[in-house]
Amino acid sequence: MKVSSFGVSHLVAAFAAFLATTAAFNNALAAPGDPGDPNIKYVGRWDFSNPTQYSSFWGGSYLKVKFTGTTAKIKVGNTTNYHAKIDSGPWKTYVNASGTINLTPTPLASGTHSLIVAEGRDYVYDFRFQGLVFDSGATTSAPTVSPNIIEFIGDSITAGYTNDQADICSYAWVCSENLGAEHTQIAFPGIALVTGYGLNSDKTGMDAQYFRAQPPTSSTAWDFTKYTAKLVVLNIGQNDTATDSLVQSTMTTFLANIRAKYANADIFVMRPFTGNKAAPIQAAANARIGAGDSKVHYIDTTGWLTAGSSDYNDAVHPSISGHIKAANLLQPILAPYLNGTVGVTFYQDTGYGGTAGQPLTPGTYTTAQLAAKGVPSDWASSAQIPSGWTVTMYANDNQTGTSWTLTGSTSSFIDLSPNANDQMSSCTIQTGGPVGVTFYQDFDYGGASSQVLPVGNYTTAQLAAKGVPNDWASSVRVSSGRTVIMYAGDNFTGTSWTRTADTPSFGTLSPNANDQLSSCKVQ
Repeated sequence: MKVSSFGVSHLVAAFAAFLATTAAFNNALAAPGDPGDPNIKYVGRWDFSNPTQYSSFWGGSYLKVKFTGTTAKIKVGNTTNYHAKIDSGPWKTYVNASGTINLTPTPLASGTHSLIVAEGRDYVYDFRFQGLVFDSGATTSAPTVSPNIIEFIGDSITAGYTNDQADICSYAWVCSENLGAEHTQIAFPGIALVTGYGLNSDKTGMDAQYFRAQPPTSSTAWDFTKYTAKLVVLNIGQNDTATDSLVQSTMTTFLANIRAKYANADIFVMRPFTGNKAAPIQAAANARIGAGDSKVHYIDTTGWLTAGSSDYNDAVHPSISGHIKAANLLQPILAPYLNGTVGVTFYQDTGYGGTAGQPLTPGTYTTAQLAAKGVPSDWASSAQIPSGWTVTMYANDNQTGTSWTLTGSTSSFIDLSPNANDQMSSCTIQTGGPVGVTFYQDFDYGGASSQVLPVGNYTTAQLAAKGVPNDWASSVRVSSGRTVIMYAGDNFTGTSWTRTADTPSFGTLSPNANDQLSSCKVQ
């Protein structure tokens, strides 16, 4: 018998509808605590193909539910470390646990309780959930679930490696919880961005593994229709030893491939905390921005954590206090994009501390207009500035007096030249950023910064007038499409260096250009 293609397509559609209806029916019949209980909410990359055991293989996945009664147990299908939190109590870790785990050795008070369970220990992220066991007659109800999910992509640092509670200690988890968002960590120790590199025997890079259902060797593709991230945050590159050009091209393509999966997500590219491969990673972010992706943002983490201090457990991996420190610095950067209030936020104290003004959209603000937005005159000490935005601050009302141009978040106005702390009385805010270059006194864009230099030729005197003293500059940011030619002598004489992209250290140039700049041309 010949079956028409029309008939086959309808049979396939009917069978798919039958499976969906059957799954929904089975979930409706599921007993409280069963994997299919519709009140249990799963966050992250989960495999629901086995109705008796739901599985997740990336760290940072978790489940949450509300239940009545006084006790709760969890049934799991593998031996690993599990972490549970009931109500507002502390996280408790169950090491090398398997089978049925008693989460309430001391019974709870009668009533309705909230439960969240995660899994994770270094290099082991299998969560094989077989159900929850409650008191006889207990019921479940749906927990509060944020409509926003933040997806973090990274290596051991994002996975919380070297800390006993792994992913739940990570800056990624802490920051997201503080923001009230759901979250997941697509991260694995030792993995590099670029395939063929990294610390593990399997050299599949995150550029490929990210698109798969589980690490480190699975070839099964992840179904990106299962959830849609509102924000994507990358912190990858610590384990890369490929050439800068390969890292840059791989990251550029990776960002484009992520964009193909999440058309509307804001994508944040963090500088690895130690600075490894920071220049090509930033160049890749700038390349995507230059290609028209206005929802890609670079986060410069320079100075967030201090090497050799209590911020780290070793030379690479943050301690719990280091993760908390990083989370607190990341939180105000992500918050505006999460809650839809993107704008420039001024703060009363340095380090984005103290009272915050309202987020300011592009425009011109007088003293009175700033005050109406919660920014009194001679008050501001730091500012969070969205990627691609420019703020010009003025010491006097009506955009007059000494001015300072900021093209990125600035944690201390004291470090500006001249000192801008408690000096702002008016400002202008624009998107798109000025096209030019900005010189910095220290490596890694630290210390005082110059005004943005547009296209033109600058002698020693003209540079000084723009906040670039003679033999002073140590790093430079170069906007996309611009070139700066630096000269060791006045009037464009002496040794020269040509830069077409951000350069975090003049000390690495040949010959050494640190504290050598006396004139330049911006083209």
